[in-house]
Amino acid sequence: MFDNLRNNSKIVVYIVVAAFIVTGGLMGFGSYMTQNSGNNRATQSQYIAQVNDKGITPEQYLSVLRSNASQASNLTQTQVIPFRLNVLNAMIEREILLTEADKMDINVEVTDQEVEEEISEILEQNDMTKEELEENLSSQEYTYEQFKNDIRSNMVNSKKVNQVKQSTYSNIEVSEEEIKNRYEELYNESEDKPELEEVRTNIKEDLLDKKQNQVYSNWLENKKTEANVIINDPVLFAYNALDKGNYQVAIDSFKDLIDSENASVSIYTYLAQAYSGAEQYEQASDIYDTAIEEFPENWELRLNYGDYLAERGQKEKATEQYLNASEQAGSNIYAHYQLFMAFNNIGANDEAEKEMDKITELQQKSQETEQQPEETEDTPTSIEEEIESNQ
Repeated sequence: MFDNLRNNSKIVVYIVVAAFIVTGGLMGFGSYMTQNSGNNRATQSQYIAQVNDKGITPEQYLSVLRSNASQASNLTQTQVIPFRLNVLNAMIEREILLTEADKMDINVEVTDQEVEEEISEILEQNDMTKEELEENLSSQEYTYEQFKNDIRSNMVNSKKVNQVKQSTYSNIEVSEEEIKNRYEELYNESEDKPELEEVRTNIKEDLLDKKQNQVYSNWLENKKTEANVIINDPVLFAYNALDKGNYQVAIDSFKDLIDSENASVSIYTYLAQAYSGAEQYEQASDIYDTAIEEFPENWELRLNYGDYLAERGQKEKATEQYLNASEQAGSNIYAHYQLFMAFNNIGANDEAEKEMDKITELQQKSQETEQQPEETEDTPTSIEEEIESNQ
């Protein structure tokens, strides 16, 4: 059951203990193993990232990536790094929230019954018995009591995080005027306009939820700005700079990555995007051309190049790249759907229709053979493989 979840001969516990909502989205957090989470035994170079005086180890990061691997199953090469950064940002935000919990002297308790209920849910999700779990844990020199302690620790932290989050918007209210205004926005032109009292509760809850989320989001962004956050992973550091609009930092970082190793398609694409963001369009085009020489059969690279050309108003050149991408895409239905959307966006209706025909044909073949769409080289088979290919 756990054969593919091993790290340094230790089991990486594959669980989703709590739903943790942050700006980056909904992230399931697996247990941080006690034998792998000792920050005092790691040096700075061993951390994926650091948040103030705390470090996030590769083991911790990989366990969370694995617990979210299903979300990355259909991502293309250039989508995987943003996904990885999103996961890391969620972990960074969690550390910030736990630091705030310490400052606020938040103390919570988790009962033995809550722990056992959580473990029962884990066993059910993994179709395991308690005996099978204990056997697997024992084979990795990890006891059931250690497992319980990790579950308890994670549940305690999750409760602390929730209390901190709730404290940021505890005084937020929705006025009667806001409810009435929203009611008019929703139903002013409706033929079947309900009475205000019939929908008051739903409107109020919706408005309150949105206001609370906005207040929390603003508070968290301020805390992140105040925190000393260092990303040590070179690829994530470079993409974070690109994502934040620090284009020159991103350019320098991605150039270093290309010079220091056999860069992937995604690294070339990000470098071109950084040049484009810095309005260095000639350099961006040169990078795309160089990448196509290196990876002439990669449909995603040509799709991205086409998107870049379309943004620059070069419709004919964009169409040329999209058509080439379609040839390289083979039986990849997802790729053809992306190209269908791309053709539509530039008003190439005939080409878009041809892509839809290809999609329909591939779907029919898939139904007839009852097989999954063909897996291509540029679609990672696992999150671990994609991580390894970028390190």
